[in-house]
Amino acid sequence: MHVLHQKQPPFIIRYPLCTASLRYVKGLAFLAEPDFPATGYILSGHTDWSSSSLVFAHSWCMILINMKTIELRGGFVVTPRGVEQTDITLRGGRVEPAGEKNHCDQVVDITGKYVVPGFVDIHFHGYNLFEFTSGLYDVKSETFDNSPSAYEYGFEMLSKTLARFGVTGFYVGTWASPIENLRNCYARLYEYLGKTKNQPGAKILGGLLEGSFLNPRMAGAQNPDYVLEFITDSFDSIEDKGTIKLANVAPDFGKAGCELTEYLTGKGIVVGAGHSNATCEQIAEATRAGLKYFIHFTNGPTGGSYKPFHGGGAIEAVLKSDELYAEQILDGYHVNPAYVRDILRRKGADRIIGITDCLFAAGSDIKQFTCGGIRGALSESGEYFEAVDVPNTLFSSNLTMDRGFANLLNWLTADMQGIWNRLHDAMQLEQGLVTVAKILSTNPCILTGIEREGCGSIVDGAKADLCVLDIVGSPGNFKVAVDLTMVDGNIVYSAKYPSG
Repeated sequence: MHVLHQKQPPFIIRYPLCTASLRYVKGLAFLAEPDFPATGYILSGHTDWSSSSLVFAHSWCMILINMKTIELRGGFVVTPRGVEQTDITLRGGRVEPAGEKNHCDQVVDITGKYVVPGFVDIHFHGYNLFEFTSGLYDVKSETFDNSPSAYEYGFEMLSKTLARFGVTGFYVGTWASPIENLRNCYARLYEYLGKTKNQPGAKILGGLLEGSFLNPRMAGAQNPDYVLEFITDSFDSIEDKGTIKLANVAPDFGKAGCELTEYLTGKGIVVGAGHSNATCEQIAEATRAGLKYFIHFTNGPTGGSYKPFHGGGAIEAVLKSDELYAEQILDGYHVNPAYVRDILRRKGADRIIGITDCLFAAGSDIKQFTCGGIRGALSESGEYFEAVDVPNTLFSSNLTMDRGFANLLNWLTADMQGIWNRLHDAMQLEQGLVTVAKILSTNPCILTGIEREGCGSIVDGAKADLCVLDIVGSPGNFKVAVDLTMVDGNIVYSAKYPSG
């Protein structure tokens, strides 16, 4: 008997058949009864390869799906252990263990390129005039089309477009917005995910409820008029039908915030805190209630205190916590790179998650816009958005994950003066690559739980959600371009290679 600990198709099985040699069953998809135990599928050791059948203990059923097997040849593979120049085979939507030499349907020469786990953006709002909260933006009228067709177009466009940036999975986030807007956008997401079995590029993994339960005094570029009462009925009134996977609950209001955190955690939602001026003690209490991470740490804004009362503020709480993850917007404007290095040294790479917080105006030609009743504008440099009437306030970002990868890699591979630390020594390229891959790929998957499906790292049997990067230049001045993005072992974006 051999117990499989994977549940979601397609995947491959390393399957010892008694005294037979190791073999692979390609592209397995399972049909099981709803109450099948979560520990995995149990297979018997009997096979009849000619008829493509397997005998399952308890008579579970299965079907075989033929999938293209691809070999990426000559590249440098970034794994949790380091960087190794080796070929990598993708079979049945999974990474085949090293050393196995089986037939491949397609060989892609990536000599000199770097293979990293696909980026997963857990904090993203929109791109190219589509905003998840409100729909498709019309430049002339400065209004949004929130029709079902606008959302279907937007979701498809995002899936295809983000794959160009090395993204293999992402969550779409909502601003502070009227309840009818929230109901509509999550209804559209529920419909799309329900009917779309194969998204064309990067996978939409669910929703992030960011703006509904924040501290109104820390709203930043969001409209405080649309903050909801911190009670479970407020959340239930959104009627998201299980599409919300991440939610922001500011711990600033004591018992109400903790009870809401416990409620959402009980529903399987990963709870973060942002736009918060909570004390260290309040955040510690929220952590006991289920709080897992801090949203765009140091931005939003994020409160802090140099005084010892209540243990300090939110900044002090997150830096001292060994449990909480901290998001970082890696555009170089939301957080001074020197602070990024300081935070990384204090928290460790295992607790930092790189995000974009990208806005619908990114990828478009518009210079000014209105969203949620707040006026925004592109900076003179064209590198960030700012709130027009709120001083010193940035308005989400126009960052993409490939640029975030390049920024962080360059910050890590150059000596840098810190703010709280005199000097951060440069990392070697290999260490920098492993660190950045952990922050943009591995950690978000661990936080959201999708690492249990094999996402976030390149290891034997992992999901073949990868991107191939062309990295040229020198330490501190690398240029990074995405050559290839793969989801479930399929090429969903290629700058130069055939995808057929």
